[in-house]
Amino acid sequence: MKVPFNPFLINTFQGKDYFCDRENDLKILISHVENDRNVVLYAWRRLGKSALIHRLFDELETSKDYETLYIDLLATQNIDEAIQAISSGIYEKYGKTSTGISAGIQKLLASIGATISFNPLSGTPEITLGVNKSEQPGQSLKALGDYLLSRKKRIVIAIDEFQQINDYEASNAEAVFRAWVQQIPEVRFIFSGSHRTLMEAMFTEKKRPFYQSSQLESLQPISLKAYTEFITGHFQAAKKTIEPESIEKIYSWSRGQTYTVQLVCNHLFANYKKVTNLDVDTVFNQILVQQQAIYANFQKMLTRAQWNIFRAIAKEEPLQNPLGKDFLQKHNLGAASTVSTALKALEKLELVVKDAGNYLVHEVQLARWMARL
Repeated sequence: MKVPFNPFLINTFQGKDYFCDRENDLKILISHVENDRNVVLYAWRRLGKSALIHRLFDELETSKDYETLYIDLLATQNIDEAIQAISSGIYEKYGKTSTGISAGIQKLLASIGATISFNPLSGTPEITLGVNKSEQPGQSLKALGDYLLSRKKRIVIAIDEFQQINDYEASNAEAVFRAWVQQIPEVRFIFSGSHRTLMEAMFTEKKRPFYQSSQLESLQPISLKAYTEFITGHFQAAKKTIEPESIEKIYSWSRGQTYTVQLVCNHLFANYKKVTNLDVDTVFNQILVQQQAIYANFQKMLTRAQWNIFRAIAKEEPLQNPLGKDFLQKHNLGAASTVSTALKALEKLELVVKDAGNYLVHEVQLARWMARL
């Protein structure tokens, strides 16, 4: 991999030198994989689940004992599109040879009624399933599974945003995927998701197909101590300085959220040689101004009651009692029953979350923007 100009990456994994800590999380995941346990990895948004998976995959691939596949279901809307995503992942991993597409992959795609075309603008491959395949998702998944079982090395598949299958029109989507996992017991699965409520429900409710089928691992924020060492080290390596006090300020403002910590540090590293608290405040403001056009739309999306409670929580978080008399009066929110109804709607949308007994706006930067209103 090329050495990045800025060590504080916000969108990609480019090796363990630019990955902060998570050593204990990594050991736990490796232990699950080595001992044939499937894993559910879930956390609030932008805490670094996907980056941790890529860090794990880097470690597994380096050992030469494993082959890894990363599948993202976020953009999928039905089982067919999920199978397309899995097929595309297998093609990207195994389908390319020096002379074209491997014969084994061509045979596999033909067996599930899939065809490959290439996007005329990007040149990237696009896999399309035959029109009759929507009635046979189990057969298509079995063929994909059989191909993976034919590999000489052990396979680990990470399916990101796995909670997406809850929204598929097919009522048996979970059962179809559960049956597939059972058909290929030699393959290890990591089910990752950012909707904690849905992910927990899928794997802990007795009537659900995936009930108690995997080990649940809830990802927590990286510690301030680990981030202080990581951030200071990269600044010093570039002959730049940042004080622990400024790092603590960044960490608190970001609520320990990996993406936001990295984003703030990325801006500071790019623009300052000796970072001060004033510089940190300047970057906070720049980030929120850049997002303002997006955040302003939330008021249009919500009812007046929902918006008012949403904004009030942002101003007060962490909030313990959103139905308390003092809170309701301070923000002129009206009757507790109205606030309760609005709060339930916000929680269902995961715009507001309850963590360790406190109510928070899920998206950290949005919370900081609304707190200014």
